[in-house]
Amino acid sequence: METIFATAEAKKALEQRLADLISRRADVANQIKAARDFGDLKENAEYAAAREAQNNLEMEIGEIEVMIPNIKLFTFAKADTAKVNIGTRVKAEIVGKKQTVEFVIVGTLDSDIDKGWISNVSPIGRALLGLDVGDVAEVKTSVTKIKYKIISISKVS
Repeated sequence: METIFATAEAKKALEQRLADLISRRADVANQIKAARDFGDLKENAEYAAAREAQNNLEMEIGEIEVMIPNIKLFTFAKADTAKVNIGTRVKAEIVGKKQTVEFVIVGTLDSDIDKGWISNVSPIGRALLGLDVGDVAEVKTSVTKIKYKIISISKVS
């Protein structure tokens, strides 16, 4: 699995989510046990729903357990602004539109599009990483291509 970049806060939230999910195992097992008492398992909707809930729970637990060892912590204070890196704020101009946008490049656990925090594995994040001021990144979407010219790279305050 690839490295997952995250702040300490995001890692802690993920670990808390894992603990919460694990604590729900007994409840789901009890739901399955109670549903078995309703009769024929082939036509028992309660049993099928409880088994599906258990499957979903175990899948999410498994995914998180695989992710946690692959997390590499980053801090905004230590972000290297020599180039676009994880934890940097990027101001860019959309080429041909004279419109500027700002992004903060973060890991997937910290991404929040409403705040302008985009994941390093998103199309825009991937295209911008490693570039310098003046460089142009081309991002291909299913509909069009957008070019971003980097105006500035700074620390997140």
